[in-house]
Amino acid sequence: MRTASLISIVLLASAPTAFAKRVPAPPPASVFDQSGISDWTKPPAPTTEPKFKPPVAKRLKLKNGMSLLVVENHKLPIVSMSIVIPGAGSSNDPKGKGGLASFTADLLDEGAGGLSAIGIAEETDRLGAGIGIYADVDASYVSVTTLAKTLDQTLDLASKIIMQPAFDDKEVERVKGDRMTALELRRDRPREVASIMLNAAIFGMSSAYGHPTSGIREEFKNLGAADVRTFYKERWNPAAMTLVVVGDVDPVAFKAKLDAGLGAWKPAGAKKPGKVVATPAKIGSRLLLVDRKDAAQSDVRIGIIGPDRKDTRFFAFEVFRTTLGDGFTSRLVQRLREQLGITYGAGASMDWRLARGPFVIATAIVTPSTGQGISETLKMVEDLATTDVPAEELEKSKQNLIRALPARFDTNTGTADAFAELALFGLPDDWYTRYADSVRRITAKDVKSIAKAVAPAKKLVISIVGDMSKVRADLDKLELGQPAMYDLYGMPLAATKN
Repeated sequence: MRTASLISIVLLASAPTAFAKRVPAPPPASVFDQSGISDWTKPPAPTTEPKFKPPVAKRLKLKNGMSLLVVENHKLPIVSMSIVIPGAGSSNDPKGKGGLASFTADLLDEGAGGLSAIGIAEETDRLGAGIGIYADVDASYVSVTTLAKTLDQTLDLASKIIMQPAFDDKEVERVKGDRMTALELRRDRPREVASIMLNAAIFGMSSAYGHPTSGIREEFKNLGAADVRTFYKERWNPAAMTLVVVGDVDPVAFKAKLDAGLGAWKPAGAKKPGKVVATPAKIGSRLLLVDRKDAAQSDVRIGIIGPDRKDTRFFAFEVFRTTLGDGFTSRLVQRLREQLGITYGAGASMDWRLARGPFVIATAIVTPSTGQGISETLKMVEDLATTDVPAEELEKSKQNLIRALPARFDTNTGTADAFAELALFGLPDDWYTRYADSVRRITAKDVKSIAKAVAPAKKLVISIVGDMSKVRADLDKLELGQPAMYDLYGMPLAATKN
């Protein structure tokens, strides 16, 4: 017994060593790494710029004046559509009725053409389709995706939704309740609140561009079915619409189908979209603050009214914006995230609109470093307005823009959206064919000039939602002037707190 036990102990003790000898040595790293990169400490050189030819749309017109753009793509049996309804966006909300355009769009598929909301959802699923309706600032949109074999049926369903919405009183009240709840919970969405404060400051809260698309509690609670019906009747004008169709379709046959439905739609009382007026507001304070106690980070929006969409400096501005804050290699991300480690991300965006829209730098900075992050951001903006962008960085920004263009057309839906954008702004259908060459022509001088003219650091408005007990002292050191205080919904407080 003792002898057997000793033998077992010896065998068990030696087992790992014996087993290890039977495990083959791991193969060299080159077996797994097939990239061809020999030195991973250095970034690879960029490849030759690929050639890309944007798709071409065929332009037609329906009997009622609705514009039709068709891009044929027969690779897959699917079709995407995007309908642009200018004049049906939040910039056309009547005074004191903010959120009406968005409310109206939300209600279109809550019953139409004899179908209930549930009936519409079930029919959409049966067809393997998707139908979405929403309002933006300058327009409302209808987005449709479907299979080529169910295109006719999907078009019939979408036409009922667009032309025959029920606006049933019970459905209106139900959706209104949902939206009121969302407005009540806005206090828990600090990023949204920071944006609302900024837009209200630079445009004026009661203006076309200054109020939130979804409205505010005090105004939205008074809206009802009558308001929705009036807005729809006046603003959903087929003669002003553009329908973009991309996919497995025959343009001539599809137009004939449309003319029998949407093309025959001529509602009475529809208004022609007017010119959007967005006059800059008089800035009372550059620093807008919300005290959100115990916030781990400060949600920050820094902005100003940007250039017009048809400004001849459009491409120079895009290169400036990209250099500052578009993508991981931008200055904002490299400085605030990679070097300082005070944010997860930061970006600079331009909300292009029919009138001049907002240019906004957006980020969330860890609370103790809020002042430092804002200071660094303003320095970067100022530097672009006073110093030429180095040649290598300039070329990188231009290539980022050029090489990102093809991604806009990688799906039928993306292609439809790209042409819908041109339709809204009244840009030529072949605009994308000149995009890359226009970007290539931008110089460092162009970037510096547009930065100085459009985004002067000393005029930027700064909106912050954070714990003021922890960030206010550092903000005061930036000498941005007396702040204006707001509540958790982004509404001005009666008195400024010092």
